[in-house]
Amino acid sequence: MYNLFKKEIILFFGSLIGYITIGIFLLASGLFLWVFPGNYNIPDSGYATLEGLFLLAPWLYLFLVPAITMRLFSEEKKQGTIELLLTHPISNIQLVLAKFFSGFVLVVISLLPTLIYFLSVYLLGNPIGNIDMGATWGSFTGLFFLAAIYVAIGIFASSLTDNQIVAFISAMGLSFVFYVGFEFIANSGVPYVFETFFTWIGINEHYLSISRGVIELNDLFYFVGMAGIFLYLTSFFVRKDFSFSKKYTIRKFFIPVIFVGLFIISENYSVRFDLTSDKRFSVADISKEVTEGIEKNVEVELFLDGELPAGFRRLQQAVIEKTDGLNLYSEKQIRLRITDPYKITNPEKRNTYFEELQNKGIKPWDIRQKTDQGVNTLRLFPGAIIRYGGKEIAVNFLKNSMGFSSEMNLNHSVENIEYELVNSIRRLSKTKKQMVAFLTGHGEFNRYEVYDISRSLQQDFDVSRIEIRALQQENNNINLLIIAGPTGAFPEKDKLLIDQYIMNGGRVMWLVDPVQVSLDSLSNGHMTMAFPAELNINDQLFRYGVRLNNDLLQDVACSKLLVNTAPAGVAPDFTPQNWYYSPLLTPSDTHPVSRSLNVVMAEFVSSIDTVGNNPEVRKSVILSTSPYARKVVTPTSVSLQNINNPPARELFNIPFIPTGVLLEGQFISVFKNRVVSELGFSSAQIIEKSKPTKMAVFSDGSLIANQVMSTGAKPSMLPLGFDRVSQQTFANKELLLNTMHYLTDDLGIMQLRNRTMKLRMLDKVLLREELIFWKWLNVLSPIVLIILFGIVFNIIRYKRFNR
Repeated sequence: MYNLFKKEIILFFGSLIGYITIGIFLLASGLFLWVFPGNYNIPDSGYATLEGLFLLAPWLYLFLVPAITMRLFSEEKKQGTIELLLTHPISNIQLVLAKFFSGFVLVVISLLPTLIYFLSVYLLGNPIGNIDMGATWGSFTGLFFLAAIYVAIGIFASSLTDNQIVAFISAMGLSFVFYVGFEFIANSGVPYVFETFFTWIGINEHYLSISRGVIELNDLFYFVGMAGIFLYLTSFFVRKDFSFSKKYTIRKFFIPVIFVGLFIISENYSVRFDLTSDKRFSVADISKEVTEGIEKNVEVELFLDGELPAGFRRLQQAVIEKTDGLNLYSEKQIRLRITDPYKITNPEKRNTYFEELQNKGIKPWDIRQKTDQGVNTLRLFPGAIIRYGGKEIAVNFLKNSMGFSSEMNLNHSVENIEYELVNSIRRLSKTKKQMVAFLTGHGEFNRYEVYDISRSLQQDFDVSRIEIRALQQENNNINLLIIAGPTGAFPEKDKLLIDQYIMNGGRVMWLVDPVQVSLDSLSNGHMTMAFPAELNINDQLFRYGVRLNNDLLQDVACSKLLVNTAPAGVAPDFTPQNWYYSPLLTPSDTHPVSRSLNVVMAEFVSSIDTVGNNPEVRKSVILSTSPYARKVVTPTSVSLQNINNPPARELFNIPFIPTGVLLEGQFISVFKNRVVSELGFSSAQIIEKSKPTKMAVFSDGSLIANQVMSTGAKPSMLPLGFDRVSQQTFANKELLLNTMHYLTDDLGIMQLRNRTMKLRMLDKVLLREELIFWKWLNVLSPIVLIILFGIVFNIIRYKRFNR
């Protein structure tokens, strides 16, 4: 068996055809990966990954492997040496295995020069070595398994004929059918049972997983099992007297039955090994819990398809991979359907479809691309509609935060995919809504001012407006109390009711202005005064762990006002000017509530200090100023004239002043050891220590208030966070909704937003300066290595036989 294996290796490398075959394979690989523009081009993608190689290799294998295997049996039959081989004291299966291992080793040898691609990406990484080693070597493992099944198919085709050309074409056609042919059938609209079967039997379904560095037991069984079946079938065709006589009936078909049994076992007992360094393809325990609990099938319709830029292809692939990962743990099916909006060729119908997607909540993104015809604008919809039990919800995967590069935003988007999918499935599968209540009676915002946030909450919560006496009811069913923008003082009894609501495990979100500013006077162009608000809740918040300071913050990062800069007597000329009292606040990138969010627009915001030494309360800053801010002590005057006389730049020297804090744990009652009989309560009724609970405190009530336009009989509301000057919508709504979901979430789904994935980019400067060198290196050096190997191999062979 070894001598036969050795003979095949020597014959291949002893012929010119063998080197031509490998040379063409390496030349095509180098050109597609480093020269030709397209989805496989590594420099164009900008990412330090060999993903292009692992996507391209299966197609190049369709040529390479049949070219290597076509002669293994067909030449033996044509020359009549097959009978001589069959007289040797080896079994049919040993003969087949010798041919198989020789073909497999030849394919592996042809892959070795591609390690130059790995070295190039390693050196081009920013920084050097910025490549995922585990994922890369896991993907190379996938290539070896793919080679094994292609070689088995090639040997099977070679055993059917004595014509090498026929064997080559047969192997290529059969490999193509198994790689994508069955997948085409599965996607042709067949019933779901057949779709599942044809998808499973195709190679691509199993190769995609292993090619990204995820080793699954069922995929290994598939590759080994399918290769074994083809090799076993080959053993029947190596003899001319092949027949299905009795001696074959039981013994010869017992092994295929074993393979089928192993397939069934592996599909039902899946084990995964995520070799990536940041475990990007692993699923969190909470995700498994949510998907295991769904009772109906889930459909995810993704609207990201067609010719996509590299970053969006990565986003699309991440959605596919994460959906497949969740599907492993769900008893019901989570089906992914990818729709290309541009398949609608009629422009009017396509525009109508675009409007329908936007009305459903899918945000479009316009991408400018350079083509041979000029610069074109491509409208993409990087989102999905998730359907469950007759309900649906829109999900936007792409995040766009100011201050981050496009690559960072895409990376953050990929990090959040699991959260978006799992959270949407949980929201759709909930049978009972929680209650969110806006407190009234202390000058809080009216229903028009919180209209936008209330409308957004209604999909997941029952939203109501309550007075303080509702908290006195034992079964108030209020899961979250929102105190938004109060202007009147809280009586002690009201404070007591809020305190005891918290002690019973209630969650509260405080949006409080410690300083009052008369906006009416300011809007009329006059000076106004800013002075501390008398709300009578400072002692209560202090006991819980925060202090709202009576100051105003100014920030270099701020929104703008339109100011008339024309001289008197000249037509007005309104130009945008910095308004330092309206800072653009920065969400913390270390907490799941605020991570990867855009900046938040505020106005007349104050600073917050965390105080107290209660070890059972965890305090997290989730919102702060930019690195360039300052505090203005109140009382102080506020005037639009400040725009013309801005403070000196060096005064903005306080970084990241907290303006939003999250508190979690067990709180001490502010009424502990206090006489409460005059409030209508007895000391025995007072709970002095709370159950584990949460609260959020923001030092600006306007964060939650949308602008109200009184243009007619019915007021119209602008979106929350919308700035009329810049025409931008900031992340006010996203931050507040995340906070509300976090406060009411006992499962911990929001923790999925803390998943991090290292951004692995190529060094753009180095590529720009040395691109030609790297192209020539990766195209020519693999071919040169094979030529040198051939020269050395044949010199050694010549000297050996010459002796």
